[in-house]
Amino acid sequence: MDALRGLTMILVVFAHVEMTSFGYIIPTYINSLFISFFMPLFFWVSGFMAYKAGIEWNWPTWWKMSKKKSFILLVPTFVVGLIYTYAYFNADFKEFITHNGKLGYWFTIVLLEIFLVVYTTNTILYNGIQQIHKKRMFIALILLSGGMFVAKIPLKMNPTLNEIGNILSLHHTFNYFQYFAFGYICSMYKEEFRKILESKYFAAIIIVLFASLFYAKRSLIGANISDGMNIWKMFDIIAEMLIGYLGLLIVYNTFKTYQDSFTADKKIGRALQYIGKKTLDIYLLHYFFLPSLPQIGDFLLTGNNATLELIIGGFISLVVIGICLIISKILRTSPVLIRW
Repeated sequence: MDALRGLTMILVVFAHVEMTSFGYIIPTYINSLFISFFMPLFFWVSGFMAYKAGIEWNWPTWWKMSKKKSFILLVPTFVVGLIYTYAYFNADFKEFITHNGKLGYWFTIVLLEIFLVVYTTNTILYNGIQQIHKKRMFIALILLSGGMFVAKIPLKMNPTLNEIGNILSLHHTFNYFQYFAFGYICSMYKEEFRKILESKYFAAIIIVLFASLFYAKRSLIGANISDGMNIWKMFDIIAEMLIGYLGLLIVYNTFKTYQDSFTADKKIGRALQYIGKKTLDIYLLHYFFLPSLPQIGDFLLTGNNATLELIIGGFISLVVIGICLIISKILRTSPVLIRW
């Protein structure tokens, strides 16, 4: 799972290199492919690792876990995020907090909100019997996922709700909660999930469906979308959601199938695991080190060469990650900074 998270972090940095360094406002085919599943995968992995069997849920437990998670996610996000906001955009706290994406720092805020929802749901539904609790959580997470998915529409259309949504980054929370919930459910029912993965036609089905939907979204659906909500827009939203699920399943199934290649005694496995264990550090720091390379972006876009795009974009991404890991090492020489 750490190696899987490490790969996802590389893809996140790759996407930001293309958008920020190369200046691609409209994602290329390769970047669209990565963007279609890496955030769903990140939240799915977080949900999968969040489930812990045997916890006796009560309000003291809720407070202890919520306080710890808030400290870990909020303090560094606001400190580093505000420094970045001021240094690169000359913006203040108000502009940072009212921006829906927090100028890039929305992920940890949204992740915390999702954790709080899941902790609260666990606490309310807990009755001391694990099997019954799992069934209750399964139903509750499905209902919450569907409710949040539908709630995106009034949140966006109502000006007051939209403003509140921007402050809390609720647009992202409502969009990605479903993937966290899916990961949590897969972890609750690990054995059943494993049997599905090992079924004969599972890999073929998800790969074919992913390729078909991705092509349809890029060509057929994308060509017919207009401003406002119409039938094509609805198709686009549903296709995007399904592509996220299929993409994360393909990546996880691939890692599971070739898991021996991603163990700590293999170089690639050791490297990906190390990056995976430092994802918070890399996420917080990498925005500072994205270079401005519009000339390379123009060259790659003109050539339309996916192989060259992967090589150059991948190399720059790894350099940025390397710098972040060095800065992380320096910061962690201080016991005080390690804690905060």
